[in-house]
Amino acid sequence: MESDIPYIFLSLGAVLLLLLGACEVALRHLNPVVSQLEATEQKSMIGYLLRRESQVFLTIQLGLGIGLLLFAAGLYEVLYQLLLNQTALMHSLAMVLAAGSTILMSWLLFLGVGMGAASLATSGKTLRVLSGPLLLVYLVLYPITTLVKAVFSLFSGKEPKNENDLLTNALAFEPFGTKLPTPEESTLALLATEEVDTKIFHNALEFKNVKVRECMVPRTEIDAIELEDGVDALREAFIETGHSKILIYQDSLDNILGYCHQFTLFKHPKTLEEILMPMEAVPETMLAGELFVKFITDHRSIVLVVDEFGGTSGIVTLEDVMEEIFGDINDEYDEEDLLEQTLPEPGTYLFSARQEVDYLNEAYKLNLPEGDYETLGGFILSVLEEIPSAGDVITVPPFEIRILSMDEHRINTVHLSVKITSPEE
Repeated sequence: MESDIPYIFLSLGAVLLLLLGACEVALRHLNPVVSQLEATEQKSMIGYLLRRESQVFLTIQLGLGIGLLLFAAGLYEVLYQLLLNQTALMHSLAMVLAAGSTILMSWLLFLGVGMGAASLATSGKTLRVLSGPLLLVYLVLYPITTLVKAVFSLFSGKEPKNENDLLTNALAFEPFGTKLPTPEESTLALLATEEVDTKIFHNALEFKNVKVRECMVPRTEIDAIELEDGVDALREAFIETGHSKILIYQDSLDNILGYCHQFTLFKHPKTLEEILMPMEAVPETMLAGELFVKFITDHRSIVLVVDEFGGTSGIVTLEDVMEEIFGDINDEYDEEDLLEQTLPEPGTYLFSARQEVDYLNEAYKLNLPEGDYETLGGFILSVLEEIPSAGDVITVPPFEIRILSMDEHRINTVHLSVKITSPEE
């Protein structure tokens, strides 16, 4: 029986190294959000351990040291028993082999097997599987780790019990009354914004291919007044539109002279020429990324977009470009007037033709065809290749689109229905 003890030490040391090595790597690579969520579980073993994370790490370090000692002692005895000539030279050789093998084996177990078992993708699963054995080691070594922790506390500064409250109160006197969120609030915030962050990341990757015409305000939606209308008309335009800038043209929108900012009205101008700001023109094929850099370097926030013939195609603001990455940016003066309504009959909707195809596909899972257009109205025009009239019906299987209203030559509202194919068909 005594001859089996070295093998028991050897096996126990190897198991401790493997178990605690995998647990340490898994704990260090555990996602902070997952860690906070697991710690809130009151009845789970992994939650119990995560709430005592500092002492668990101390247990792991102590357990790894014990595992190394057991493995080295067991390996030495095994080698010494295997050597027939138990002389002093063989005794020394056994010690050297045991020490070298222990170091090698610990690295293989801890870094090799441990890293593989507790990779970034499986760290949470690894901890759930090993939480039982880890809890057992934690309880066995609890008296020792508590004593070590108490000794260490004698040589470290004493932390106030209400440290978090003190820090929060101190930050409350910072500008805007900064307050630290609780772990639960931070976790919920991270989970709530995960989908948004993914969408922003995707938009940022696609931003390099976005052209100015894809984010501009089209010509038909430009709010502008003629130069001869005067200051009173400009004041009324600011009140009606809620915009901070109004374009000024002469004769037609193809001859944009510039824009006026609402703040310039405080100068009490007598004519529009006194407060007219020039506008730079850019082609609609320009990349939005290049325009964004131009906005920053030239300290501008609005440009005129022209087509290949030099006519006014639309306008683009700094906000329009940023929305291509961050999505719609609305303030208290923005009014959402684009119609989108789901009707009682399955697969039927009322939409404004200005709704973007990408948005409708994402929000309603319509799978509308994508092409060289941005809006639902653009999709209809690409199919018809002519200006429709109110009451016209366009059929593009499985969609049936009825034009409800027109605004001169622009499609205003439509009725869209999706034909649901029966299994028999």
